Amino acid sequence: ETSTRLWALSTMRCVTALILACFIVVSGLPTQASTAGAIESERPTARVAEFATGLLGGDASLVITPSVPSLGIGYYAAKDIPGYLGSIDSPNVWICFLGSSSLTPFSATSANDCREGNGYGAPGQAAPQGALLFTNIGGGTGTGHTTPAGLSSVETMATTLKSNGFDGISFDMESLDGFSTYESFAQKMTSAINAAKNAGLLTLLTTAKSGVSSGQLIHSNGGTILTSTTFKTFQQEVVPLFDIYSPQCYDNGGDGQFSTGPAAHICHPFSLSYDGYSQAQRIWPSVSGFWLQSSDAGDGTPTDAIKKLNAASIDGAPLFPKTVTGYIVFHGKA
Repeated sequence: ETSTRLWALSTMRCVTALILACFIVVSGLPTQASTAGAIESERPTARVAEFATGLLGGDASLVITPSVPSLGIGYYAAKDIPGYLGSIDSPNVWICFLGSSSLTPFSATSANDCREGNGYGAPGQAAPQGALLFTNIGGGTGTGHTTPAGLSSVETMATTLKSNGFDGISFDMESLDGFSTYESFAQKMTSAINAAKNAGLLTLLTTAKSGVSSGQLIHSNGGTILTSTTFKTFQQEVVPLFDIYSPQCYDNGGDGQFSTGPAAHICHPFSLSYDGYSQAQRIWPSVSGFWLQSSDAGDGTPTDAIKKLNAASIDGAPLFPKTVTGYIVFHGKA
């Protein structure tokens, strides 16, 4: 009798999996995009995820992860920054930026507030239809350190964030606090990335230009965690786990003297070159909206701006170790 029940259960799951596949096809997921500003596949709706969970009796093994845009146009929809400027072009990645060391426990309602522009980005500007919605952890302020507790919050909240409508998490890694060794930091960061991926979330890492900067990032509890040597290890072993790497090609929040000019000027690395990021899955520099609207970004189209980033060089060698396929805007246009 037990064998019969197990066989029946197995058969039922196979049948329901087939039904689910048909449901997804009928729903039109995924749909291929042909325009530069579109995403490769539209964000799966919560209805599909709920349907899958119901059919498989709570089985979390079937997780739908959205595709990364082939040409990325991102926008940091920063929260409560006076005078923050609106997005440029039509972003296909919309990042709810809070600058906090831990993830905010977004409800489905507050996630929708970010999508609709209620308190995020320029007042009243909503995310374009179909744009991937990211939350953010970390930042350049005193409350935005990358900490063990903060990375643990990713592990704890990833599944909830997914069910509440998010497609990814942006890790803004600019200063460390609370780690005793490089190994403990790398292990904690890797665990956070894996938790996000297991929940069906995309991951994005952004650092101040090439990474190590002004002594900020290398210190933790008074000790040196990321030396030039260990940071190169981080570049080669941890960064490739992220779906997107985004060096910040500006200073002072996007409005300083190094925020405009030729791409090689605004993206000029700090103490380390970008060569260590050769294994990164994708490189999408973070740029200022002021740069994007200048002649240094080309003719004002996303494809020309990306062309300018790819043409950047230092001493005759390409600035970036692989082809740039997108960018993310901090501050936009009035």
